[in-house]
Amino acid sequence: MTAIERQRMTRMIFGVVAMFGLLIVPCAQSQEEILILQSAADRQPIACADRDVVIRADDQRYSLAGKCRSLILEGDRNIVSIELVSGAMLTVSGSQNLIYWTGRFGAPSIVDAGSGNRITPLGDGTTGR
Repeated sequence: MTAIERQRMTRMIFGVVAMFGLLIVPCAQSQEEILILQSAADRQPIACADRDVVIRADDQRYSLAGKCRSLILEGDRNIVSIELVSGAMLTVSGSQNLIYWTGRFGAPSIVDAGSGNRITPLGDGTTGR
């Protein structure tokens, strides 16, 4: 197994475990590497700055720019646009969310444990902005 495959597998495991409330923050990462959003969204784009993102909210709009490593979305009826790095992971555990992603190196790994979610590339999903 290559280093990239191990990294993807680790992120997928952490994402699935976090969805079920068994793990809040991966132990190998510092708080500076994780962006946690729980309040009303700001209309301005939020700088991801090569971090992992956790959103715990309902009925909000988020625009995340700056190459996010992963997204865990726990909530309902949110609209999220996100710019992703290569090998990113999207994990959704709510319902009726709309997630629009963009990235240069293909589709992210996606775990959708909710219902009625729509996860789709913005543009063609392979060329970035």
